[in-house]
Amino acid sequence: MEDNQKLYFDDIRVGMEFPPLVTKLTREDILNYAEAVEDYNPLFVDENFAANSKFGGPVNHPTTAAILTTNAHKTGAAMPSGIIHAKQRYKFFSPTRPGEELITRAKVIDKYEKRNKKYVVIQSLTVNRLNELKVESTATLIWPA
Repeated sequence: MEDNQKLYFDDIRVGMEFPPLVTKLTREDILNYAEAVEDYNPLFVDENFAANSKFGGPVNHPTTAAILTTNAHKTGAAMPSGIIHAKQRYKFFSPTRPGEELITRAKVIDKYEKRNKKYVVIQSLTVNRLNELKVESTATLIWPA
């Protein structure tokens, strides 16, 4: 499938993987996020405080890594309009840090029809360059007809 072709329900196969999403969140990204959500936890915004914490330095707000999992299936083929993000579950394993390169891989783990709706279940895993697991996510999407 070419990158500019839309990905319709009939194109999706269980086990199908999307191209990885590689991201490096900068210190500025973290501060902007803290401002946007008005969460000024010193672990995120105060380098001196964070350096003296059990983490030994600043960490990213967990939701910044979770956001990556919601976008990981949007790499490659274009998504049709009208997808409904019905449900998403997260497991957080270890904090991410400013400047840490994160790789998020997504794959289809289930596909089914129920009550005339088409569902696609996507699992996303975010790791760092050392392959340390950071976030696991499972999203259930309702695909347009």
